[in-house]
Amino acid sequence: MNRSLDETRLDALHCAPRKENSRPAFTLILPTSPQVPTPNREFLLQTPIEGVSSVVTVARLAGWNTKIRDLRIGEEFEEVCRDAAERGGVVAMPTFVDSYPVNLRVLSRVKELNPEVTTLIGGALVSSLPDPLILGLRVDYAILGEGEAALLELLDHLENGGKPQGAAKILGLGIRDGEQVRYTGERPQLMDLDVLPIPDLSLYPSVRKDRIIAELGLTTSRGCYGRCSFCFLNMKKLSYKSPARFDQEVSTLVKKHEIRYFYINDLTFTSNLARTYQICDVLRKFEITWSCSTRVERIQPELLRYMHDSGCRDIWYGVESLDQTVLDLANKMTRVQEIEHAVGETVKAGIKVMANLIVGLPGESEESLQKMMEFCKRNEVIPTSIKYLTPFPGTRIYDMAVARGYIQDPLQYLVDLAHRKVNDVNDTIINMTDLPEKRLREAYATLMQIREERLQTF
Repeated sequence: MNRSLDETRLDALHCAPRKENSRPAFTLILPTSPQVPTPNREFLLQTPIEGVSSVVTVARLAGWNTKIRDLRIGEEFEEVCRDAAERGGVVAMPTFVDSYPVNLRVLSRVKELNPEVTTLIGGALVSSLPDPLILGLRVDYAILGEGEAALLELLDHLENGGKPQGAAKILGLGIRDGEQVRYTGERPQLMDLDVLPIPDLSLYPSVRKDRIIAELGLTTSRGCYGRCSFCFLNMKKLSYKSPARFDQEVSTLVKKHEIRYFYINDLTFTSNLARTYQICDVLRKFEITWSCSTRVERIQPELLRYMHDSGCRDIWYGVESLDQTVLDLANKMTRVQEIEHAVGETVKAGIKVMANLIVGLPGESEESLQKMMEFCKRNEVIPTSIKYLTPFPGTRIYDMAVARGYIQDPLQYLVDLAHRKVNDVNDTIINMTDLPEKRLREAYATLMQIREERLQTF
C-alpha cells in the first residue's frame, strides 16, 4: 500500500518519537457523562477511551508536555481547570453527545483563568455540528474527523508561533474568527491504521494509580459500510489495522495492564470475513474473553463457532427493528430474515446475543412494536441497549427533526441531550411516528422487563 503523507508522518513519529524538551504543555480534559451506562458496558465510562488515547499519545510522541485530567473519576473541577490554565499551551477536550454543558463550563473557566491558553476540541459531535459548537464554546480550533494527523500538524504550527490565520493550510480544522468559523478543507481519511502508535495508557491518572485494567474497549477498524439514518458516521470508508499490528497492540496492552477482557468496538467486526478469522486468531493467543459489535448480514455458522472458540462471550447486533418497512425507511440495508438467522446461529454457537433496539423509528406502528416484543420473547436474546429514537447531530434523522420543527436551537438541544434519562422509560421522546407517546413508553417498559429478566441469567 502506498502511504499518504499523513500516514508517513505518523509512522515516522512513533518509530522515532521526539524528545520532550521545552515544548509547551498539552492538557486533555475528559468530561463527565451524566448518562446511566448500558448494562455490561459500565466500565467504558471509567477506563481509557481509545480515540482520546490515540491523540494524546501522538502529542506525547511529538515531544509535548502531555497530561490527561479526568473528571470522570472524581477529579475536582476547579483544581483541574487551574492546573490546565497554569500549564498553559494547549487545552483540549473531546466532544460527546452528552458533553456540551461540561465542555462549556470547563473551557470557559480555563480561558477565564488564562486567556492565553489555546483551546481545542475534537470528536464526533463537533465533526457533526461544527458551527454551533465552535462558536458556542468559543474555542480557538476544532479538529473535524480523525484527529491524529491534523493534531500533529497543528501542534507543529503552534510550536513555531503560528497564529490561527496561518493555520489555513492545515486540512481538517475549524478555526474560530470572531463570530465566524473558517474551515480549512476536509482531510483525507487514514486508510492504513498501522501507522497509529500503540496508545500510552499511563497518561491516564487512574492508570498511574493502578496499572491493572481488567476490561478495555479497543478497535481493529474504523468506519462502517452501512448508512443508517439514525447513526452519525464521520468515517466515510472502512479502514483497518492489520492482524499483525493488532497482535502487537494486544500483546503490549495485556502485558502492561493485565487485561482479561476486550470490548471490540468496531462498528462492523465482520465486514471482512477473512480478516475476522485472523483477528480471532490473535485474541485466542492471549486466552482472554471478548465481545464485539457487528451487523447481521455476513454471519456464518462456522465463523460463529470460530469466534466462540477464540473467547467471544457475546455479540452486540444492531437489530433496531423487526419490521421490514421500518428497517427500509431507516436505510438499514438488513432483512428481517438475516436478523433471525444471525440470532439463531449465534445462540447455537454458544455466544450470547445482545440486541440493540430503537423504539420509535419513522414508520413505527402497533404491528412493528409487537414484532419487536415477540422477537425478544421467543429468542434467547438480551435486549441490552433499548433506546427511544434520538436524533443525533450529523444524521438524516436529525435533519428530519430540524425540518419538522422538533429542534430549533441546536445548542439548547445539546443541553437537552445531556439531561436525557438513558435506560429509563421516562426518557425524553421526540415522537416521529403516528403512535401516541404513551404506546411507545408501554412498549419500552415491556422490553426493559424482558431485559432485566434475561440479565439475571447472564
